[in-house]
Amino acid sequence: MIGRAHGGRGFTLVESVIAMILIGLVLTRLTIVVNEARRMHSDERLAMALEDQAAQVLDQMAYAVIGADAETITPGVEAPFSSRELRFRISLGVEDGQVVWGEPEEIGLRADGSQLYWGQSVGAVEERIVVWCNTVTELLDGELLNGFDDNENGLADEFGLSFDKSGRCVTIRLTLEEEDEKGNNLVVTRETVVTCRN
Repeated sequence: MIGRAHGGRGFTLVESVIAMILIGLVLTRLTIVVNEARRMHSDERLAMALEDQAAQVLDQMAYAVIGADAETITPGVEAPFSSRELRFRISLGVEDGQVVWGEPEEIGLRADGSQLYWGQSVGAVEERIVVWCNTVTELLDGELLNGFDDNENGLADEFGLSFDKSGRCVTIRLTLEEEDEKGNNLVVTRETVVTCRN
């Protein structure tokens, strides 16, 4: 009878400690799983944001260049060379039989190499400069500064933003880079070909 009364009083100290240890292990494992899922979600969100930024900036550049007169585009570099800046003018129309040109525009990288900008009348008193992006890499993904075509696209030593022209077509290449929470670099490269309308 004594054994039954003793068994009905509850858990012993050893049983309680074992139960707390098991609960602690389960909670620790659960915390690790939740933190890993949060980190993966954060990395995916950062990668998607970088993809969106690359697409948006590439669209902005294409939209600006598509209205340019192909004859005004400088420098007029062709493969195997490329340029990290592009200057052009847009025809606003014809007045009294003469073409009316807009202010000179340019797209390029700032001196530090990471900021992609669009500018109008650059260097003049009335210049306008807008930074479109500040995550451009020094060189295009897969490219090394060695005089060779490392990424096998027909061009040598391309910068993170590069332009090359063939007739009325301008090829725009862009590589963006951002660091995730663990210090790993996420890299996105995009390319488009724009045919000048004018």
